[in-house]
Amino acid sequence: MSCADHIDSFIVFMTANGVEPDEPIAARLASGSLIRFRCKGDGKGRKNGWAILYLDARPAGAFGNYRQSTGTLKWKADASGPALSVEERAALQREWTEARDRREGERRQNEAEAALDAANLWTRARPVAPGHMYAFEKNLDTRPLRELGSDILIPMCDEAGTIWNLQRIRPTGEKRFLNGGRINGLFALIGEFTPDAREAVFVEGYSTGDTVHRATGLPVIVTFNTANMPKVARLWCELRSDLDYTVFADDDEATALREFQRTGTYKNPGIETAEAVAAEIGAKIAYPLGQPQGRAA
Repeated sequence: MSCADHIDSFIVFMTANGVEPDEPIAARLASGSLIRFRCKGDGKGRKNGWAILYLDARPAGAFGNYRQSTGTLKWKADASGPALSVEERAALQREWTEARDRREGERRQNEAEAALDAANLWTRARPVAPGHMYAFEKNLDTRPLRELGSDILIPMCDEAGTIWNLQRIRPTGEKRFLNGGRINGLFALIGEFTPDAREAVFVEGYSTGDTVHRATGLPVIVTFNTANMPKVARLWCELRSDLDYTVFADDDEATALREFQRTGTYKNPGIETAEAVAAEIGAKIAYPLGQPQGRAA
């Protein structure tokens, strides 16, 4: 059997065991890395399926679905069939390297195009209107922000101050980034980061950061989501190692309760990520009112 045949057999086995991909995954499986993908029945934007396939002399893999709580399901190639030759494995590696390079080039191109869009939208935008529903409800200081249509725009910058993306917040509070835009390592700043500053605070959301800044007077670094917080924290620890940092935890209690009802496991990603980041960079941690204290290292 060829590499393609083994990949097809693996996907057929996955589907027969209730983990049916709803998007092409064959090329990504060939990488030998863990992948996430959308399954039949997943909601919009959800990627509950996961899989990893090892295409060595005797291919084997594992897969599952987080929403279905399948645990780890395993597959092995038929031991009676021919093993993959050295030439087949080398050809597969070449194909994967070429595909990876293509995807990386496409990613960089998409990010560059989104950065141009972000700069254009930011230039066209105006100061936020005093009656904007979201700004009023959150009591935001909107002077550093802009509005386009009915969306509040928050610039997402790198360490050089270049805008690569925008977070767009609708009056209802719905948040969106520009399609294909970069997120990793980007942040927004609230307050002045003067050379003589001694402290700073990491937060996930802009409105939380605005509240923290006004309550403490400290400069704030907004990371936009949990996945981006560790990357931004490491970056700032390199840029300003002289600062004492505090990580303000975002309480995702509603998400945690939904997952507990579905899986029986309580996981609060906002709290857990903040605690992990604080432990990694040696920062203090602050919790929302009513949240148990003293859990960070």
